Amino acid sequence: MDVYKNIENVCIRSMRQEDLDEVIAMESLFFGAHPDLTAYKKACLRTGNIYMVAEINGCIIAYCTIITSYETADLCNIAVKKEYRRCHIASRLLEESILRCISLKTEGVLLEAREDNLPALDFYKKMGFKEIGRRKAYYSNPYADAIVMEKKLVLNANRD
Repeated sequence: MDVYKNIENVCIRSMRQEDLDEVIAMESLFFGAHPDLTAYKKACLRTGNIYMVAEINGCIIAYCTIITSYETADLCNIAVKKEYRRCHIASRLLEESILRCISLKTEGVLLEAREDNLPALDFYKKMGFKEIGRRKAYYSNPYADAIVMEKKLVLNANRD
């Protein structure tokens, strides 16, 4: 398949304002969410937040959004277009995003994933995330618990 031949040409970079319409369209398609464009722009441009895209030949094929707050970060979303899945793009995108978290002295990244989204849960486990809790009926349509996961990044020697 031609898609696999082009994977070497993937460029992973910070999201720019001109990417927002395409990213929001992807987010709506994958998650059914319709984020407020103004709020999304502010979050994307906020120093410390990590908004990344993967692109091939100028076409965005994946994105990852992480909001940071002091020593912690929240992985909000990571998504890859269907024809590029299982090509390790999500892994590369998340690895780069985590490197940026480390450069900000972030100690850990948290996320929630649907309990019935086994591919996502497996992916996060392979990426070093551990289950730390559960949020009952966190998701709707259909209702499902959220599995809360964390990946520790920086150990603080002064912590107990």
